[in-house]
Amino acid sequence: MFNAQQPSIDDLPTTKQLVRSTVIALIAATAILFLIVLPAEYGLDPTGVGEFLGLKSMGEIKVSLEEESLEEVDVDNSLSEVTDKNLSDTTTIPKNDVIECTIAPGEAIEIKMEMQEGTIIQYSWSAVNGKLNFNAHGDGYKGTKMSTTYNKGRMIAADSGELLAAFNGYHGWFWRNRNDNPVTLRLETWGNYLQIKQVL
Repeated sequence: MFNAQQPSIDDLPTTKQLVRSTVIALIAATAILFLIVLPAEYGLDPTGVGEFLGLKSMGEIKVSLEEESLEEVDVDNSLSEVTDKNLSDTTTIPKNDVIECTIAPGEAIEIKMEMQEGTIIQYSWSAVNGKLNFNAHGDGYKGTKMSTTYNKGRMIAADSGELLAAFNGYHGWFWRNRNDNPVTLRLETWGNYLQIKQVL
């Protein structure tokens, strides 16, 4: 077994050296916080360096995406207050709905259909005077703890296709306007769904 030689008192750092190292470490950590972490993670740039390095825009995107996901959770939680029903005996009549609405800059809307598991609907939506961020997803009734994402996109002008309900519940879209001007959304749906409504 090898025992290292104990250092002498002269080899140990002095109190003054330890204090100086601690102060330098604190200054470096503060500089990293203000120059890199705040702009890159939260979009805050008190020094202006984050914008110069391109970190501020990255942080703003992260913050906006987090806000969008929180708004979706709030809306989905309000929808989930409806308890699950026995939909096996429910017959639906094919529907065709057209919804038009204007989304102000920075604002969002959500439109969902109440659907039975396995139901397929056709849809087509388009944006006028801009493009939209969107998230197509579904949420089950209260107590099922079911949720899924079908599709999502950033700055999209239009989309169309089929939506297959993965379970009983609410299925549809969340759109946000990241333009500097109002954008008009037009959504048309066809198929066997129980109801459609704007929930946000």
